[in-house]
Amino acid sequence: MKRILITLLALVPFCAIAQTTYDEGTSFGARATVEADVKVANGLHILAHEEARYYSNGEDIMRLYTGIGMEYKVLPFLKVGAEYELINRYKYDEDLLANAWSIRHRGNFFLTGTWKTPWWQFGVKETLRLTHRPDDFNAFQAPRNALALKSKVSVKYRGWENIIPHAAFELRNTLNDAAYSGTYNPSAEKNKDKYTDEEFLGYTHAYVNRYRLQLGVTVKFNKHHELDFYLLGDHYKDKEIDTNREGSSSWEKNRLVLKSIDWYTGNMISAGVGYKWSF
Repeated sequence: MKRILITLLALVPFCAIAQTTYDEGTSFGARATVEADVKVANGLHILAHEEARYYSNGEDIMRLYTGIGMEYKVLPFLKVGAEYELINRYKYDEDLLANAWSIRHRGNFFLTGTWKTPWWQFGVKETLRLTHRPDDFNAFQAPRNALALKSKVSVKYRGWENIIPHAAFELRNTLNDAAYSGTYNPSAEKNKDKYTDEEFLGYTHAYVNRYRLQLGVTVKFNKHHELDFYLLGDHYKDKEIDTNREGSSSWEKNRLVLKSIDWYTGNMISAGVGYKWSF
């Protein structure tokens, strides 16, 4: 009993971190994609794509994705692949006090399994994603190299020759977000005093931060050209940490100051269209 009590007391700082959740409601967006799939050898394909994602007003570009990679069929039902993506992000910059472009480098490593029947095709895809952030930022709020695992299940109806309805569901798991322990003091008047005994625990926080459902239809004109139309529902849960850079706080030198940990949840509904060229 004594050991249990000591263990519970040791966990108090971890349980005492106060976190606020904000509901951002539902917003709308649009996506447009151009893809190329080139067969270079038996079972080996080179893949390339360009994708633009738009804000809900349909005017300002939110992100541009430029990717190139390869995929290899190791078994009739199993493919492995890897891809590099250059990401251009357009968002508000707190230092510039204006919208600005920034870049990310991303590597995707994926494994895809399929099972076909005369009328249906079922698929499972696991993607390990590493996103590198090259800019200057507060490393006590987010990792420079963010890891995520995406798990996707899909189904296609193959009963019609050129019209292919499809659906997919995906979970995205953040694997290495920043983690903290500390004791919350709600009566403190200043932000720097809201937490005591705060400690940065490294990039050890893992959680599910995306739930996605996609419904669409693919129109195949021939074996080389196709168009895909879809709706994507995205429920997100993002964490935002407000803390100083260690040793640079104007309140107290060489002390890490944790001010808040907040969660932002909401839904994004996007209409998308994609063109694919296969050769």
